[in-house]
Amino acid sequence: MQGNGFRVTDTDVYSAPENVIQADSLAERDGTLVVKQQYKSKVFKVEGWFRKDGITLAETARDEFMLAMSKKNQPFDIDYAGGIRRYLASAQNIIVSKKGISSFGFSVQFLSPDGMGWDTAATALIASANITTSSAEIPVSIQGTYKADPTTRLSFFTVAGGTGKTVSIGNAATLRQIQITRDWVSGDVLEIDTLNGYVRVNGIDTDFIGQLPSFQPGDNALSYVDGFTSRDVTVTSSYTRRWL
Repeated sequence: MQGNGFRVTDTDVYSAPENVIQADSLAERDGTLVVKQQYKSKVFKVEGWFRKDGITLAETARDEFMLAMSKKNQPFDIDYAGGIRRYLASAQNIIVSKKGISSFGFSVQFLSPDGMGWDTAATALIASANITTSSAEIPVSIQGTYKADPTTRLSFFTVAGGTGKTVSIGNAATLRQIQITRDWVSGDVLEIDTLNGYVRVNGIDTDFIGQLPSFQPGDNALSYVDGFTSRDVTVTSSYTRRWL
């Protein structure tokens, strides 16, 4: 929507989505207690104009513009702080007005389902960490202004005493974690994808209990606990930074 005769003059895409806060009254006390907050989808507007050399080219550009706006769930990219932030968005209200013989003005209202700006590439959360003890905490630092839902991979190079044992992976601060109980052997690979909501061992979907770990912006730690006799595990993790 910028360049090739098009120019954006105004947008409120920089606004945060609405934060819905649930607050319950306190028994026999003034005030309330915040028990839940949840971000809604975001609606934002983009306004501007486009001009071409002649009415035919301008009207053709108008049709091409309308075709582009009809596509659902498309990346909406903005230049920001030397990089790109990407919103998944659909145009839900399109207004185009004639401004002259060969120019049009436009105002488009977009709906972004999750309301967050995303980086266009993943960021390493844990480049590589080795675990040789039954419990460990690996420091992690989350960038962005919204929580991280990472993909974490654990490669079990050697395992002793892994029959019927449990591996727990979680957020050390919130104690939100998952537990996987099975017969673990050397060579197993565990993948935990919080964003897409799955846990796999050796590429196969695997049952677990608990909550997939996510992390708030700032300094955190990934926790690890197992019931093995001994182990040699390498952990890697990545996430996509998100922005309110």
